[in-house]
Amino acid sequence: MITLAKGWLALVLLAALSGCATNSLFVSYPSQAQKWKTTLASEAPDQGVITKLEQSTAGGDGVLYLQELGRVTQLNGQPEASRNAFAGAVAEYDKEDASAKIQVSSLAATGTAMLTNDNARPYVAPDYERIFTRAYQALNYWADGDATGTSVELRAAALEQQVAANKRDKEIAKAEEDADENSIDLNQFDGYFEGLNAVAGDVKASFQNAWTFYLSALFWEAHGEYNDALVDYKKALEINPDSTMLKEDVERISNRMKRRKVDDGGLVAIIYEQGYVQPRQEFSLPIPTVHGVFSVAFPTYALADKPMPNTLRVLDTASQPLGETQVLADVGALAAKDLKERMPGMLVRQTLRATAKYNVQKQANDNFGLLGSLSTQIYNLVSEQADQRSWLTLPAYAQATRFTLEPGEHTLVLSTPQGNATLTVPVVDRGLTVIHAVAIPGRLITRVLPVQEGPL
Repeated sequence: MITLAKGWLALVLLAALSGCATNSLFVSYPSQAQKWKTTLASEAPDQGVITKLEQSTAGGDGVLYLQELGRVTQLNGQPEASRNAFAGAVAEYDKEDASAKIQVSSLAATGTAMLTNDNARPYVAPDYERIFTRAYQALNYWADGDATGTSVELRAAALEQQVAANKRDKEIAKAEEDADENSIDLNQFDGYFEGLNAVAGDVKASFQNAWTFYLSALFWEAHGEYNDALVDYKKALEINPDSTMLKEDVERISNRMKRRKVDDGGLVAIIYEQGYVQPRQEFSLPIPTVHGVFSVAFPTYALADKPMPNTLRVLDTASQPLGETQVLADVGALAAKDLKERMPGMLVRQTLRATAKYNVQKQANDNFGLLGSLSTQIYNLVSEQADQRSWLTLPAYAQATRFTLEPGEHTLVLSTPQGNATLTVPVVDRGLTVIHAVAIPGRLITRVLPVQEGPL
C-alpha cells in the first residue's frame, strides 16, 4: 500500500506539472511574445505565428492574447482582424466588470494559484492596457472613415480613465485589509522595490494617459467640438504640465471658443509610437511565514531595460523642419506604476502561497516520507515562477506633434532612428490630417488617416 501511495503521489505531482506547463504556467510570457514581435519585424509576417496567437485567445489568458492580436494585425495592415480582436478584448472587459462573474472566476482560480503561481489566475487587463485598446480601436475606425465609431471609442477611453481611479483605490484598500487579517506587514517589503519605483518615475497613476487624451482632443477640434477638445487638451496638460505644445493647444482652442482670429490652414498631427515596452523581470524575495522564511518569485521592472526616448522629426522636401514629437505617455512607467499599485495584493497572495506550499510539503513528508518530501520540493521549486504577463506589443513611448500647413497636398519626410518615410498628405482648411507612425525594430510603419473636418 505504501508503494502504491508513493507512486500515486509522484504521478499526481508529475501530472500537475505537465498540466500547468500545457497552460503556459511555467512558460515565460516574454519569450512567447518575442515570436510575434519577431514576425512584425518583417514586411511579410509569418501567418503561422499569427494563427498560433489566434488559437491562444481561447484560453484563460484570452484577453491578453486578444490585445496582442489586435495590435499585431493592426501593424500588419489587417484592419478587420484588428477590429475583431479588440472588440473581443472589450467583450472580455465587460465580463470582468460583472462583479458576480469576477467573484466566481477568482474563487475558481484560487486553489490552483495557491499551489502554483499567479500565472494560474486568469489574466485581468490593467487599466492602462484597456485604455490603449480603446485608443487603437478608435484609430481602426478612424482609418475606416467611421467618425461615429471613432468618437464612441475615444469617449470610452476617457471613461476608462475616469472609472479607474476609484477602482484602483478599492483594490489597494482590499489588499491592505487582507494583509491585516493575515498579520502580514506590507511595509517590511518596501526596500525591495526601489527599481520598480525608478522605472515608474514621476507617473502619478498608471491610468493617466495623456496620449489618448491628445488623440481625442485632436478629433473633437477637427469636428468643431471645442468644449470637448478643450477638456481633453487640459487633461493632457495636467499630466504633462511643462509641455509648451499642450499650452499652445489650450490657448488655440480657447481662442476658437471666443471667436478670436486663429491661423488659417489645416492641422497636421503625427501620432508616433516608439519601440516596444520593456517586459517584466523576475526576482526572488524572502517571505517570512510562521514556518520560516521562503524565497518566492516576484515580477518587477529593471531600469537598465528601459529604452531611451527617441523623437520623430518632420521635414518638408526642402529639409526644413516642421515639427518634432514629444513624449506624452511613458508606457514603461505606466506599466511599472500599475505593478506597484498591484503589489500589496501580490504580497498577500505570495505570503499565503508560501504557507500553503509548506503545509503540502509537510503533509507529503509525514505521509510518504523522503519521496513525498523530495517530490513536493521539486514541484515547489519549478512552480515558483513570477507572473510576467503584460501586453508586450505596446510601445515604449507614445508621442505626438502637430503643425499647420496651407490647404493642398504636401510631401513630408518623417525621420526616426528606425529609418525615414516620405509621405504625400492632403491638408484641408480647418480640417485635421493625422499620420500614425510606429517605429519597431527593423521597420517604420506609417499610414495617413482620412481627413477629419466639420460637425459630427
